[in-house]
Amino acid sequence: MTVEQQLPPAFGAANLSNCEREQIHLAGSIQPYGALVVVREPDHVIIQESENAASFLGFRHRLGGLSLRTLGGSVAERLRDGVTVDVGSIPVATACTVGAMNTPYTALVHRSANGELVVEFERAVEMSDLSVDLERFVPEIVAAANLQSLCDEAAHIFRKLTGYDRVMVYRFDDEGHGEVFSETRKPDLEAFLGNRYPASDIPQIARRLYERSRVRLLADVNYRPAPLIPRLSPISGRDLDMSLCFLRSVSPIHIQYLKNMGVDATLVVSLMVSGKLWGLVSCHHYSPRFLNFEMRSVCELVAEVLATRIAALESFMRGQGELAARRLEQRG
Repeated sequence: MTVEQQLPPAFGAANLSNCEREQIHLAGSIQPYGALVVVREPDHVIIQESENAASFLGFRHRLGGLSLRTLGGSVAERLRDGVTVDVGSIPVATACTVGAMNTPYTALVHRSANGELVVEFERAVEMSDLSVDLERFVPEIVAAANLQSLCDEAAHIFRKLTGYDRVMVYRFDDEGHGEVFSETRKPDLEAFLGNRYPASDIPQIARRLYERSRVRLLADVNYRPAPLIPRLSPISGRDLDMSLCFLRSVSPIHIQYLKNMGVDATLVVSLMVSGKLWGLVSCHHYSPRFLNFEMRSVCELVAEVLATRIAALESFMRGQGELAARRLEQRG
């Protein structure tokens, strides 16, 4: 085996024989429904940017070499006064404005594995009040009496919240193989309920990223990636670790897989039960679909409630099984 064969394939260079080792966290580009900059500290000078960052934020020229303060608005002040992030911690969201017109954005800030301060922007939108829906949905989850009814209810809740054409609750077994455990869909769509998939369908690298970044959005399978400029981080001299970037580009192999299914957009929400990836809420749409930060946060909250209820029901079932076993032993 040559050195090239032993090395994990770079992002976009994998094929079906080695895709399980593709370095999907080193994508080097983003989905263009937002913008990304890496800033130097402590002066907050931009040293790396997505190709679309200037146009997305309303500027005519590249942003590299500019400080956040020169961008105008409140973004520099918000980062200086209100955001503290540690390496590997989940991104911190802050509302800010950029430019002379004080255009509103949501900024998601995190520190990468190599220490870079990464700021991702998406356009702020006016949100409807979701508290009424949450007040109704959470008790429905908590009241579910068994695992099947719980996951069926959860699939319906996620579809009501997000509007996706298909929502599936996908459960992993002890060996990592997956099953579509619950599903709700538009009536004209083929049913996937009960379908089983080998563990190799979701590589270990992807599973680890699902554990770290709990909500993953692909807004349009036909997007044109916006590459990072420069490609290598000026701080580390290596590819930027994009594990926690919500805009991170999606593997071309996965893109093709979705296209073969006729799927145009996806949302995947992790179900972490007792510290392990129990399964996924997987949503498919058959036209492009974007979900803003606030709605993604609601989905993450509902998933946490769902995971807590799954843990409680599984614990109860284990307890019942142990009780039944003891009774049988006593009768013997």
